[in-house]
Amino acid sequence: MNIYKGTGAAKGQALANVIVLREDNYEITKIQISEQAVKKEEEKLKTARASYCRELEDIYDMTVQSLGEESAQIFSAYKEIAMDDVFFAQVLKRREQEQCNVEYALQEEKKSVLKMMESIDDAYIRERAADIENVCKEIIKGILGMQTSDTGLKEQKDDFIVVAGDLSPEDTIRLDKKYLKGFVTEKGGKTSHTVILAKTLGIPAVIGVPGICDKAAGMERIYINGETGEVAGDPDEALITQYQKAKEASESQKRELEKLAQKEAITIDGYKIKICVNTGDQESLNSLDAKICDGIGLFRTEFLYMNHKGYPTEEEQFAVYQTAVQKMEGKEVVIRTLDIGGDKQLDYMELPKEANPFLGYRAIRICLDRKEMFITQLKAILRASAYGSVAIMFPMIVNLEELREAKELVKEAMRRLDSLKENYDKEIKIGVMIETPSAVLLSDKLAREADFFSIGTNDLIQYTTATDRMNEKVQYLYDSCNVSVLRAVRLVAQNAHKEGIEVSICGEAASDEMLIPLWAAMKINKLSMAQAQTMKIKYIITRLSVKEQEALCGQVLEADTMEEVKKYLHSICP
Repeated sequence: MNIYKGTGAAKGQALANVIVLREDNYEITKIQISEQAVKKEEEKLKTARASYCRELEDIYDMTVQSLGEESAQIFSAYKEIAMDDVFFAQVLKRREQEQCNVEYALQEEKKSVLKMMESIDDAYIRERAADIENVCKEIIKGILGMQTSDTGLKEQKDDFIVVAGDLSPEDTIRLDKKYLKGFVTEKGGKTSHTVILAKTLGIPAVIGVPGICDKAAGMERIYINGETGEVAGDPDEALITQYQKAKEASESQKRELEKLAQKEAITIDGYKIKICVNTGDQESLNSLDAKICDGIGLFRTEFLYMNHKGYPTEEEQFAVYQTAVQKMEGKEVVIRTLDIGGDKQLDYMELPKEANPFLGYRAIRICLDRKEMFITQLKAILRASAYGSVAIMFPMIVNLEELREAKELVKEAMRRLDSLKENYDKEIKIGVMIETPSAVLLSDKLAREADFFSIGTNDLIQYTTATDRMNEKVQYLYDSCNVSVLRAVRLVAQNAHKEGIEVSICGEAASDEMLIPLWAAMKINKLSMAQAQTMKIKYIITRLSVKEQEALCGQVLEADTMEEVKKYLHSICP
């Protein structure tokens, strides 16, 4: 038995035969194209795009039937990329400028876009770069006349685990779900569509295992643990026995989780924690289900701006906000105003290139500087509030001056709507995101002028620990169990409760199972996360006692190291 280590991406354990999928290889060289052959090159691109779109439509239909509408939306997103005339106009422009073959132009334009996207400090956006990569690869293969590889897995009649360099969602959907039990890849990201699909299928996934394709070639069976990232080739009897016990426990827990889907998250001693969802992109908006959550805890509006060639109009924004509000059927929707900055470049915004974008011109700083743009967004949000429960949330607030100025602009937006006799919630709640040490230390004062707090733990960890979360060299410091971060959260919660306002968590730490007992002890009012994570978090909360956790919270926050914190939390998490 050989043990390999990767990153757990989709929870669960599996033991099955191993099948290695090798990626289709192709080599593209730059070829000079004569004027006479230009039309032929353009036609090759047009035909390949059209063919790929038809294939995506077929896969979409197949996915709807096998996995449902939510999973099928992935292929709608792929089709949108394939039909993006703006991107492909740039491809043709590059082809014309360099007088080269169209597949070379497509590859080079793809590289340019991916380089820009991968520099953005947003895991979701970076993972969407993988989607563009997948779409471009398929279209290039179409231009080159390559056929989709026949994996031969349709004839597989035994349980199997796929090992591959990487897997696109198309690859995953084409596999026979009856026998597919999990997958392991050398590459990939935790928020990739492939991982999302694995979670939908309820199968484990391990990513980032260097050289696993070559290593797995000589294996018969493989064991994977999607939580620990452990991969074992030809496991011994002891591991097999351990797996069988874990499998039985998992099946029992799954039955319990399903009972909680539409129930509230209430602790043993009666404390309710609202479980909300994060959304903003079209894909997650389409799959929203008001029945399994207490509302939208974070609506990211930057996707609206990133999907436009210019500033989205008030009407365009209003239509999206109104849809989300109506889908929530009266449950609260917290809409975060534009959170974009130097690290998220939009050509039409003409944002400056900055040496330290995380410390620069971003979020509320841009909005307070570009007031008309901000007021347009605020008017759209206010109008949507006439259709349900809406709250406005300002990102990256670091002082009272910013909060007061932003609130004055809300009043200005209200005055403009009043002059037009537009309906809106005149008592709309206004909150702030707590993301910086400055906001933490001022949280007592901010709590007197805000209606609620939402702690953005992703940025709070980064700013508190002075750690670039994109820098692999310092990743050991970027950790939600850092004692200073946990103490910061407790201070914010205490100051919020003193002033009688709600405090929520909307970063990745909101759905960190190990930290839930701590959030309960701090009496966090709301946790906001990806929709798929809601049932498990409800399960944990319903097995906790706040009084018991309060007694333990102080001990955790007195720990000396992150490892001590983790060890302690592991011991108390139900």
